[in-house]
Amino acid sequence: MIFTGHIRKAFAVSGCALALSISAVACSDTERTGANFCGALEKQLPGLTGPLVATSDIGDLLSRYKSLAKITPLAIEDDWKTVTDLIDQASVVDPEDPLSRQELADAAYKAERPARNIAMWVESTCGLAMPDVIGLEGSIAPETTIFAP
Repeated sequence: MIFTGHIRKAFAVSGCALALSISAVACSDTERTGANFCGALEKQLPGLTGPLVATSDIGDLLSRYKSLAKITPLAIEDDWKTVTDLIDQASVVDPEDPLSRQELADAAYKAERPARNIAMWVESTCGLAMPDVIGLEGSIAPETTIFAP
């Protein structure tokens, strides 16, 4: 029966260690709230606007997007990743290679809707105008219905 007592102690110690490690991970997770994201976005906003003149500009833009990706709320996380992937692809595109340019154009097309979703979410949640990444997002006008007289 001494053997059983040692097993119980081992399980108890293991359980405590597991509980502590889970709570440490949970406490160290970055806060992905709208308020946290909006505050960080507002600070980063000047660096998210163009024009992109030097080659290093796209790298700076990419780092800002990756930094914000760590705190992006779940509501727009997938969209943010799509747009960040587009910027990443743009940072390595070969302007002399037609295939590279076409792949970037395809990625830009794929990212159009996610970029619009981000712009609408940021405008409605943060009260900020998200700078265009693709050049098509802009402010989304509400739909209106026109009645015939």
